[in-house]
Amino acid sequence: AVKKKHENLRAKWLGEARLSAKRKDIATAFLALELWEVVKKEDWVLVNGSANLWARKLWEWTRPYQYLGPNGGGGVGYGMSASVGAALAHLGTGRICIDIQDDGDLLMTPSALWTAAHHKIPLLTVMYNNRSFYNSESHSIEMARFRNRPVENAGIGTRLDDPYIDFARIAKGYGVYSEGPITRPEDLRPALERALKVVKKKKLPALVDVVTEAR
Repeated sequence: AVKKKHENLRAKWLGEARLSAKRKDIATAFLALELWEVVKKEDWVLVNGSANLWARKLWEWTRPYQYLGPNGGGGVGYGMSASVGAALAHLGTGRICIDIQDDGDLLMTPSALWTAAHHKIPLLTVMYNNRSFYNSESHSIEMARFRNRPVENAGIGTRLDDPYIDFARIAKGYGVYSEGPITRPEDLRPALERALKVVKKKKLPALVDVVTEAR
C-alpha cells in the first residue's frame, strides 16, 4: 500500500512538472525536471538546494552520497560556500556536483565563485532565481493578509529588482563560465547542456542563471 501511494505521488508530480512546460515563464518544477533530464545519466551529487523540493520529488535517488542535505539553520550564505567545499571533496571522483543556488543566498558569499574558478573546482551551479528573498516575502504576504494590510507592500526590502541582478555577469567577472539570464522554457535545456559540458570535459565551474516563477 505504501509503495502504491509512493508511485501515485511520483506520477502526479511528474505530470505536474511536464504540464508546467507549457507556461511562458520557467516554473520551479520545470527547472528541476529539465536539470534532471540533463544529468540523470551522470554520476551526480546534489550538493545544495532542491528547487523548492522538486528535485526530491522528480529525481531518482539510488546512492547514499547523492544528496548533501539542506543547511541546518536556514540562514543565507550557505549554498555556494558549501557547494564549493563539497565539490572539492568530490574532486577526482568523476562525479558531477550540482548546486541549485538561491539568488539571495548567493549575494551573501559571491566570492566563493572566484575560489571555484581559481582552484579549478568543477561545479555546476544552476540559479534558482526568483528575484526575491522569497522566504521573507511569502511570510510578509501572509502577515499582510492576517493584519489586513496591503499585500503589494510585501516585496519592499525583499524583492531583487529595479534593477534585476545579472548573476551570469557576476560569475563571469569572477572567471566562471556563465549563461543567462534564461527566461524562456525552450532555452533552458540547451544552456544546461552547454554548462554541463564545461564542468564534465574542461573540469571547470559553470553557472546558468535561470529566472523562475516567484515562489
